[in-house]
Amino acid sequence: MANSSDFEKLAENRLKTIDILISNREWGVAVYLMGFVLECVLKASACKALNLNSYPDFQKTKNIKITNYFLTHDFDMLLLVSGASNIFGLSGQGASSWSGFTQEYTKIGKWTDIRYDTLTQFDETITKNLFGYLTKEPDGIIPLIKGQKIW
Repeated sequence: MANSSDFEKLAENRLKTIDILISNREWGVAVYLMGFVLECVLKASACKALNLNSYPDFQKTKNIKITNYFLTHDFDMLLLVSGASNIFGLSGQGASSWSGFTQEYTKIGKWTDIRYDTLTQFDETITKNLFGYLTKEPDGIIPLIKGQKIW
């Protein structure tokens, strides 16, 4: 399975792809990839927080509790194992970015369903707002995680 460094590189590469998609007005694909990037960032942080050489592998994991916490696409579960809950909790520095990003996603259901949903319409405003919650300095999700050196 991937390690922290692998997840970091994957997230950074997908952020570049998102820039290209936004410039080409491909809102739905850009939004979908933002969810993927957040998942990668949180999984990289979990590896660091728990001092794991690699993220737990589904094929090798027999304990259902590990499966429930680690092998998920749920942002809140991943936030918990990432060690970044204090940053994005109600009184944390990144509370507004986290809630802005995740609340927009809950409007559409599970973020992973976007890849199959051709009817969901994302416009420029929603897409750029989500991207800002994720990347904007100094209080976007990624800048805060990088600043805390947990990614």
